Amino acid sequence: MLTLVSGLGLATAASADAPPRHVDATPNASFDEYVPGAAYLEGRLLAPCCWDASRQTLDIHGSPIANELRTEIRRRLKAGETTDAIQEDLVRRYTTKILAFPPDNPLPRMGTVLSIGLLGAGALAARMVLRWRKKSLTAPVAPIPATAAGPTHDEWDDRLDRELDEDES
Repeated sequence: MLTLVSGLGLATAASADAPPRHVDATPNASFDEYVPGAAYLEGRLLAPCCWDASRQTLDIHGSPIANELRTEIRRRLKAGETTDAIQEDLVRRYTTKILAFPPDNPLPRMGTVLSIGLLGAGALAARMVLRWRKKSLTAPVAPIPATAAGPTHDEWDDRLDRELDEDES
């Protein structure tokens, strides 16, 4: 039993000394400079150190590898490379895991599917409302029978009236 407890203590101490998976680095001052296409690419690419955990894109992640990639992207864009060429090179180096939306991801198509579905539902609802209005305008209005208007005065009403009169006096 003592061995198990001391073993747990050593494991805890060893894990406390282990460095974290990544350390936030201070962003480069050049990140404040506007470079056409940089924000587009940085928002479409994931930080390689966090593919499994947080899945943060380069534009919001602060690890050293993310900062290196941001610096590389900005340098290559300033040199005249296109965003597509840079993205293809990074995909070749890191595989499609670097893409925030991989090519086989159905999410971009869901907007179209949902839009078509909402338009169809709206058209059906409008058709139903128009049919109901048409029926209500053409239907004859029947008089309300006296029995449907409500119950007549009965003994319970008389009793309630008497008790209320007694309370008032």
